[in-house]
Amino acid sequence: MPRVATINDVASGVRVAVVEDQPLYRQMLTGLLHAAPGVRVRASVSSACEGRALPVHDIDVVLVDLDLGDGDGIDLARELRAEAPTLHVVLLSAADASHRIRALPSSERSAWSYLSKTSALSAASLLQALMSAAEGRPVIDRGLAERRVVLPDSPLDALSGRQLEVLKLLAAGLTNAAIAAELGIAVRSVDNHVNAVYLALGVTATAQTNARVTAASLFLDHTR
Repeated sequence: MPRVATINDVASGVRVAVVEDQPLYRQMLTGLLHAAPGVRVRASVSSACEGRALPVHDIDVVLVDLDLGDGDGIDLARELRAEAPTLHVVLLSAADASHRIRALPSSERSAWSYLSKTSALSAASLLQALMSAAEGRPVIDRGLAERRVVLPDSPLDALSGRQLEVLKLLAAGLTNAAIAAELGIAVRSVDNHVNAVYLALGVTATAQTNARVTAASLFLDHTR
């Protein structure tokens, strides 16, 4: 299981590298990150070739474009994670790339998040995704999560409307406290909903698996 940043790590600043081939977009992302509290930009590069030279052992999260001019962002990130298994990835794409995340081995998914390029230009969305990823809560782009619909004959059919709503927000990387604030309900109510979701989907936490990650993966697998 990838290393999760501790409270002290996050307090001292999440170390981020950017890999983006479009100069203006890379400049905007880097500018947002430099201005964001709790983030330290370790590198900003423009290609897969340059990305392979990143100081991966000095990075917590790599923010990488899916479609690089000289390569595939997922292939690059998997190479980097092979060298540094504790590295977390936030994948950027202008189009829905959720099928690429679903195609990853289940053992890999806990280290991967997906953010649309539109969402990434919101400082709040970008910072939330990076912090969530560093803390071991992979993120599915919130706009994408909200638009996804449950497939026929899905285990998600067992969930109530409120439970599905909670699961979508969980998959978007929100903590229980943030979900409670979003829905205007008590944190204890969210805790109960999350536990009910786990029970309905047969999700349990083990030494090797994170229940939130498993639930988010099931959401992605059984929606479109």
